[in-house]
Amino acid sequence: MAAGTGPLTLGEILDRTVQLYRRNFALLVGIALLPAAAEVLFSGSFSLFVLNRLAVAPKGTPPQIDPIQSMLIGLAVLTCMMIGVPLLLAAFSIAFSALNFASFHLNRGEKVTVRESYRFGLQNFWRSVGILTLQIIFAGVLPGIAFGFVLFGGTILTTILAATGTGRALVIVMGLLTFVLIVALGVVSVWIWVRFSLSFAISVAEGQKAWPSLQRSGQLSKGSRGRIFVMYLLVFILMFVATYVLAVPLDLALGLKWQNYLKNPFGAGAVPIAVQIANLVISFFARAFVMPIYAVALMLFYTDQRTRLEGYDIEQLMAQAGWSQIPQVAPPAALPATPPLISPPYPADTAPQTAIPAVDEPPVEGHPSGAPHFGHDTGGTVA
Repeated sequence: MAAGTGPLTLGEILDRTVQLYRRNFALLVGIALLPAAAEVLFSGSFSLFVLNRLAVAPKGTPPQIDPIQSMLIGLAVLTCMMIGVPLLLAAFSIAFSALNFASFHLNRGEKVTVRESYRFGLQNFWRSVGILTLQIIFAGVLPGIAFGFVLFGGTILTTILAATGTGRALVIVMGLLTFVLIVALGVVSVWIWVRFSLSFAISVAEGQKAWPSLQRSGQLSKGSRGRIFVMYLLVFILMFVATYVLAVPLDLALGLKWQNYLKNPFGAGAVPIAVQIANLVISFFARAFVMPIYAVALMLFYTDQRTRLEGYDIEQLMAQAGWSQIPQVAPPAALPATPPLISPPYPADTAPQTAIPAVDEPPVEGHPSGAPHFGHDTGGTVA
């Protein structure tokens, strides 16, 4: 949100996201190339390996299982889990931090480069890894474990009830209950992810560490989680449409072009591999183009929530005016003490003995000798 603007609606946030994305397309896509390439290499190498193994697998009815091929596929899965997942986590953590850094400065009207953004991401590497790891654990791993238990338990219980001849209605009820629990776990997972969605923006803008960023995101996202979810949903639909609108015609074109090769064993294996490579290329560009939209929109949601809850727009206006904080006016200096114009009464024994200057006038009759006399006396009466 630009400094000096008030709270924004969802439509205004999406409109400003598009404006910032269009004006800084090369910068944002340049930052997003790293995680997109890492993901495509990770998933692509694994899928191509599996397709290649399946293409050379012996055919038969029923299908024959080659122990060597099975062992190679299992080794590939283990390698991806042990090496590929940590590398993907590192690449996405650095990229998310860099994208939020760029979005923060672009939203303030400041210039930034890809190098500066990635320098910030590398300098805050462990903080970024911690944020993404905690998000995945709370929104993915823990609900996934619960999902597995519910699915396994529901399947076993439904099977036992069906085998014991229990009424069909009870079996159907158990199946529906299992389905409802699975849907509920999915809703909880999405809600947790949305709750922590502002963590990277908070970490970049406020310099918070991993766990404090997640805690503050839970507080700051209150009241806008529905809007954030709608933003996620719209961008997901955009990515889905962009991917399949490009992929489906290309897959059909490759299938029609190489249909003659399907008659020989080489063609039967080459066509799926060629289609997979084409899909990976399309997925790479789609992710590189769409991923920055999330970062820009979430940074705008962060500034909008701070404006609504904390008066962030006023703080930004003060910063533009050169005030780092509200100026403090010093209290006026204390005036020096002055003696009272009228001396307070004193007791007789403590009254100050101040000599009265003598007046050069002769004593007047009726007055004590030496007493001061002012004015003229006429016969002892006051004129």
